[in-house]
Amino acid sequence: MADGVIQERGPHRSKFLLVYFVLAAIVGVAVAAFLVFAQADTTRTPAAAAGEGPPAAWNGFRPRGFEADQVHQIATYISSRYHLPGGREFVAVKASIPPSYQNALIITDYAVSVSSGGRSSYDVIPAANSVTYELCGLGKQCAIASGKPSVARSRLLRREALELALYTFHFEPSIQTVVTYMPPAPGDKASFVLLFLRSQLAGALARPISATLPETKPPLPDEMSASEATTVDGLTAPDLYRFSFTRGQDGGVWLVFNPPTDS
Repeated sequence: MADGVIQERGPHRSKFLLVYFVLAAIVGVAVAAFLVFAQADTTRTPAAAAGEGPPAAWNGFRPRGFEADQVHQIATYISSRYHLPGGREFVAVKASIPPSYQNALIITDYAVSVSSGGRSSYDVIPAANSVTYELCGLGKQCAIASGKPSVARSRLLRREALELALYTFHFEPSIQTVVTYMPPAPGDKASFVLLFLRSQLAGALARPISATLPETKPPLPDEMSASEATTVDGLTAPDLYRFSFTRGQDGGVWLVFNPPTDS
């Protein structure tokens, strides 16, 4: 009788053990997969962790790391490409996020002068989600030490500022505003600034950088082609302002943008 019981239960026990081992294998695979993905998640960039792929490289360049690291890499990369006729770097570029000025003032808002019907008022734009760049020559007060100021040199500075903005908007999807302080003429203090809004450069951002700035290597000040000069003027001249600072009612520091002809 005992032998009959054993013979009756044997096949069911074997099936049970088979199912047990299959389930154990499935659980083991699932745990291993979880550990692999968990490990991968700790090494992804912020954009990848949010479920977004990294933006495509432009001219073979792609910054790495977190947002603050990337804007500093953009500043270094762009500034290394621009030179004076003697081969010296045109200007140094300092990036600030959150936006600031000369490491002293943290900007909380932008107050932009607008004119309508002969009257002027100010649009206030929060400075969150923005980057500031300072173009600084090697002379006093960040002036360019060699050569003489000229229209061509000013245009090349604006080209560099435009390229900084395009690269920033391309690689940093959260950034909505790029502000670039321009170097002064020798003997003056910095007083001009460029204001770029993502919405204003949407057309240029929708195509390769070479479609906007076809000269792969930035030209010398007097060697920019007529077509590229027209593009640079069209995309930067309307965004040039004189700047100053004021204290907002909320106690924050406001960067004020006025027309460039204001004294």
